Amino acid sequence: MVSKKIIIIFFFFHLVFSQELNLDKNFEKPFISPVLKSLILPGWGEYSLGHKKRARIMALSESVIFFSILGSYSNANKFEQNYKSYAAEHANVITTGKNRQYWIDIGNYFSIDQFNEEHLRWRDFTAIYEKDNNWNWLWDNDENRKYFEKMRIKGDTWKLRGSFLIGAMVLNHIVSAIDALYLFRISNIKDLDIIPTHDPFINNYNLSINLYF
Repeated sequence: MVSKKIIIIFFFFHLVFSQELNLDKNFEKPFISPVLKSLILPGWGEYSLGHKKRARIMALSESVIFFSILGSYSNANKFEQNYKSYAAEHANVITTGKNRQYWIDIGNYFSIDQFNEEHLRWRDFTAIYEKDNNWNWLWDNDENRKYFEKMRIKGDTWKLRGSFLIGAMVLNHIVSAIDALYLFRISNIKDLDIIPTHDPFINNYNLSINLYF
């Protein structure tokens, strides 16, 4: 899945920069195309082409997504600090130097002994924790363990939401770049002639319309 995303992104940037080279040929001085402008900052390319309303929509979308990302990670950090402090108070956990899996494990097991005994039965020896002050935990009651687990899940949910929003921001840049390319192309149409033609020698009722760009 990750490799497919990388390939898609690679081909998109290849398309954008190939268009960039084609646009630059039309200008004698250094030129930043609207496509690249919108890829850098959504709405910039549309604004440079005179489409201010579309530029405002893209810029507003970018702002909403950006502040949503900040809010998501801010909430995730707040929950993380709270559940770590709660574990230190109610399970005698030393909070420093622990990975994400450790916090999942202490939320699912009442003590380090319960965790190690179950994983020994499963013969999952690589998951066993050393019984020392650094890794030990023992909850004072099961209600506090469950409350800790709810906080941890909420923190992970906010962090996952932030990751999805980052993907939405990338998509917004791509959409704005494609939109700027479309607007640039139609802005280069200098003239449009609609010429009806009629050939009485072929068919008296035959009427065609030719479009000239």
